[in-house]
Amino acid sequence: MAFFSSPADKYSQTEHPVSDRDIRLLITREHIPTLGTHEQAKVIEDAILARRHGDGKISLRQIYTVLQELVGQKKISKYDRDGVMRVMEKYFHEHFGSV
Repeated sequence: MAFFSSPADKYSQTEHPVSDRDIRLLITREHIPTLGTHEQAKVIEDAILARRHGDGKISLRQIYTVLQELVGQKKISKYDRDGVMRVMEKYFHEHFGSV
């Protein structure tokens, strides 16, 4: 019996509080060089902010899933997704000790 897994499975489902301010500071061309425009950064920020629960918490897996939806809608590239995930993994590791 074969087991199939999603690329999202490598990311933690543990939710942590991430502020609007931190998301906006992290999703910039300075941190993610593949972002072509301010509008792309705004699309990513808005999608991540919309995915958080009312308590402001989100997991890396939820972020990946949101980004993958944007890739599927051709709003961002897989390189943008990967760049955002690198930045978010670093942030989660530095602030919460988890990835």
